[in-house]
Amino acid sequence: MDSSEKNDIRRQAIARRQALNDGGQRSDAICRRLFEEFPFHEDSTWMVYVSVRNEVKTMGILREVLLRRGQVVVPYCLADNQLGLFLLTDLQELERGTFGISEPIAELRAERTISPETIDTLVMPGVAFDRRGNRIGYGKGYFDRLLHQLRSDCRKIALAFDCQIFADIPTEPNDLPVDHLITETQSIRCVWEV
Repeated sequence: MDSSEKNDIRRQAIARRQALNDGGQRSDAICRRLFEEFPFHEDSTWMVYVSVRNEVKTMGILREVLLRRGQVVVPYCLADNQLGLFLLTDLQELERGTFGISEPIAELRAERTISPETIDTLVMPGVAFDRRGNRIGYGKGYFDRLLHQLRSDCRKIALAFDCQIFADIPTEPNDLPVDHLITETQSIRCVWEV
């Protein structure tokens, strides 16, 4: 597979996303659609990424899960391009971290780091997607590695703006697609798409 093709798609998707002047409103619509499509269950463990720059904003989702459940799992970057998973109980436990992303306060991590196998629903970002759930990230592979550590029944949901959906995303043999894509105008069940 030609990595320049992935890089071209990545550049296009980032440019499209940066051109949006109403990302906050679109993010609110995505948040509403997420909870309409996937009603929250009291005993489920959700992991939600903490948005940065022009990504779909997740602060509303984090607040909602904290309100309903009292806790939500958030990722943080480890030195080896892996993600640590932290059980967050208050948004005040976040501080600016790697790549400018809000991450859990370092001193709290050891006592509240959890295993990927405990996640029931993963809400993840990406740069570009196709309707089959194939994705391109920023190129470091953090979420690619995490996807391989989750239980097979973990629901994998990606959030994106419509402008981030492409006809076809090139894949490699070890790439894992997401199950669902939520945009401001549609909910795509990727596992049933042809």
